[in-house]
Amino acid sequence: MTAKSDEVTRARWSLIQQTFDKVYNVPSYSDFRSNTFCVIAHLGLQMIAKKEGLLDGEEWYDPEYRDELLGTVKAFLIKYIK
Repeated sequence: MTAKSDEVTRARWSLIQQTFDKVYNVPSYSDFRSNTFCVIAHLGLQMIAKKEGLLDGEEWYDPEYRDELLGTVKAFLIKYIK
């Protein structure tokens, strides 16, 4: 049972990392906030993000806050990807 648990844990972390990479690498045709919303919506977590106010605020449009927002998004993904 432990081997299965380890496999599930590795798969979860792999999904989190792949998802975070999609958030981090914003396509040229999109902005950071819109891209993040689409990635989160793809996982079906948009309503939770809305409840938590994840995508609210003007800082999403200011490049100076990008690193801070990336940390917030990563924590969100870790919390909700099971």
